[in-house]
Parts: sequence; C-alpha cells; structure tokens
Amino acid sequence: MVLLVGCGNAPHAPPAGGLQDVRSIDIHYQHRGSDHADEVHRLQPAAGRRTFVRRSQLDARNPGAVLTDDVPAQRVAELLWALSAPAWPRARGVEEVARRVRPAQMLARASSDGAPLQTACTPDQLKREMRALLHGAALRDQVDRYYAGPRWDEDAPSIRVVVDYESAPPQVLQSNAQTLLMLPWVLGPPQGDANATTHEVTSTWSVPISQALRRVLPDTSKAYIRLGQRQDVMLESRLRADARLACEAQHR
Repeated sequence: MVLLVGCGNAPHAPPAGGLQDVRSIDIHYQHRGSDHADEVHRLQPAAGRRTFVRRSQLDARNPGAVLTDDVPAQRVAELLWALSAPAWPRARGVEEVARRVRPAQMLARASSDGAPLQTACTPDQLKREMRALLHGAALRDQVDRYYAGPRWDEDAPSIRVVVDYESAPPQVLQSNAQTLLMLPWVLGPPQGDANATTHEVTSTWSVPISQALRRVLPDTSKAYIRLGQRQDVMLESRLRADARLACEAQHR
C-alpha cells in the first residue's frame, strides 16, 4: 500500500482491501482531563461476514467490562469506502462542517448562558451580528478560522484505527485534533514508526471518514459522542467574540 503525500497531490487514497479480506479493525480512543477516556474497540467478521462482532472496552482501567454487539457489514464497508475515496482538501472539509452547524442552537445558547456582554451593544444587537455570521460565506470563514487555531489542549484527544487485512498491508488512520470531527485525518503509519517514509503518509479533511467511523462505534462511546458534534464551545466563543467586535464597531 503506497500513500501519496498531501491532499493537493493525492487524487486517490490507497484502495482499501475488500470487505471479505478484513481480518479485524482496532480502534483506540483516548482523552484526558476530568472526563477521562481510554477506549478500545475491536471488530471482527462473524461467520458468513454479514455482520461484524464488536467488542468494546470503554474503560481500560476496568478490563473486565466488555460490551459485545453486532455491526452490520454495510457499516464496515462504508468505512472502507471512505478510507479509499479521494482525499478531501481543507476547503471541502470546512464547507461541509459549516453545513452541519445549527445556527438556531448556537443563538439559543448565546442568549441563555448568562455571561456578561462586556460591550456597549444590547443583547438584541449582538444577536443580530451573530446571526449575520452564521450563514453562507461568513460562516465558512468562521469555521476556517476555527480550524486555523490557535489550538487548545484541555483534553488532548487521540484516536488510532488499524484495519488489518488477510492479504494486504494494514491501513492506519489517526488524529490528535481536538477540533470538530477530529479533522484532519492522517492516513499511513503512526508518527515515529521506524519503517515509515514521507511517501507513506497523507492527510485528508474527509467528513465521510468521521461519519463512517462513528457508525461502527457504540453510542455509549465518548469517541462516538465527539465525532457527532456539530459545533463546540470554541467555535461558539470565537463567533461571539467576532460578533461583539462587529457590533461595537457599528455602535461606537
């Protein structure tokens, strides 16, 4: 399996092995902080390969607690397809994340959080400015700036996925991004792998990868919850700050 470097130079990610060739899929998700997580999920084909058996250890500190369930083979196939599809450039990922934002929810939280405005603008004026930033090109710009950073490190999430094939090299997917959908994803050997070369790694802003990965996880998983977020506190706070600046500029 050879990966091409960079989204702009990689018209295709490596073709994944077929569903019938999958031996196992291992998913390891961690984040630190007060809401600590250390999860291990393994999917293996059941007899006939119509389903995959998923064994989930949702807390590595309690190795005896294992949740077992069946996952439709179609969901695994969707993940393989997403991994094999052409790499997404940043602009496409940003646009798709912007489409997932729910303006009404963000406005409702901004109105009910009780935080002091610390501005000469009235709540209604500030809300109008926020509403203007939650549509079209303005929202895409907000999301793009959100992904540009600066980064924060409160819980330091990480996820690593290894698809092991019977007759092909393993496929590795990983991310340490705290941002929505954990974008961007890195395909290839993990950093620090002595056998890795610069020609074996590429990145992608593929939203379908995040969605397909979420669909093979149990809904009690913290990784499942993180990958389902449509907006977060950091995006909301950045948007509120820009709305406040725009409002103050108009009402000086």
